[in-house]
Amino acid sequence: MHNDQFGNQSAKSETQADKEWSEFERDLDTLGRQLAALQVHTASLGTHLVSSLEARFDEVRARALSFKQAREAELEQVRRTAHSQAESTFSDARTRSTEAAKQMWEKSEPLRQGAKDVGEGLARAWTELRASFGKAAGRLQTETPDASQNGPVPARTDDRHERT
Repeated sequence: MHNDQFGNQSAKSETQADKEWSEFERDLDTLGRQLAALQVHTASLGTHLVSSLEARFDEVRARALSFKQAREAELEQVRRTAHSQAESTFSDARTRSTEAAKQMWEKSEPLRQGAKDVGEGLARAWTELRASFGKAAGRLQTETPDASQNGPVPARTDDRHERT
């Protein structure tokens, strides 16, 4: 019964429980002062009755303190359990995330290799094109009549690229 009142409360309800506890402590203190005042009147009430009331008061106060400590211990245990569960959940999420990233990296290996192959192929093609243009320009130069008779000789493709 007490567990339902104090163990499963939200932060707002805990504040209400704290207020109720403070009121309870004030009531106990008031009762204690009243019992102390009764000590003055022991002659009329009897020592036995006052001692009995004081003993009962001390017993109730001890039980209330014990109850409060038990609830605080339960709350601390709930906090530890929640913290442990949250830590476990975050650890699992990190593990899954790391594994997913590793799988994505492994799955993308063919794409990375293909991009590398395309780059190398483009570099080879460019080299071969330059060589082909150079050969073609050389053939054009050997096939054309003497430069002094026909005017200026056009610049080779390789020469234009090397000057820029």
